[in-house]
Amino acid sequence: MRSIVLGLALLASVAACETSTDPFFGFGATGVTAGQVTGNWAFTLHPASGCPTGSLPDGQVLTAHLDVLADGTVTSGTSTWQTAGAAGSVSGSINLSSGVTTTLALTATTGSAMELAGTFTSTGSFSGTVGDPRSGSFPVFSVCNYTTTATKTG
Repeated sequence: MRSIVLGLALLASVAACETSTDPFFGFGATGVTAGQVTGNWAFTLHPASGCPTGSLPDGQVLTAHLDVLADGTVTSGTSTWQTAGAAGSVSGSINLSSGVTTTLALTATTGSAMELAGTFTSTGSFSGTVGDPRSGSFPVFSVCNYTTTATKTG
């Protein structure tokens, strides 16, 4: 009986200390790896009520290709986004231990940018918001906030 209790205590201790994104027996972190976030994504946008004319319509899809380094940095030289009428680069970082973005900048032309904030999951999904414009920038389309969900497409 003593060895069973000791074994269960050891298992609980190991599981509680798990910090990888590949949990041990269902315990552990909820983060992501750079490889799980790197790739092509399709973000479906839903504007908040009261967005002006010129905002993206409900259900508009914004596609993005993200290249994420091992430290969570999104490589702006090779990370891109596009939707009807606009395209540009993506920069910022992702907290890999939680999957939470620290706001990715979706830059279009000089001075105009949107921001993407939310959480990536290890199963290839995202939930969050897109704000137009990004703080300190001009709007890409019009002043509007969107809720968004996304799936990794490749």
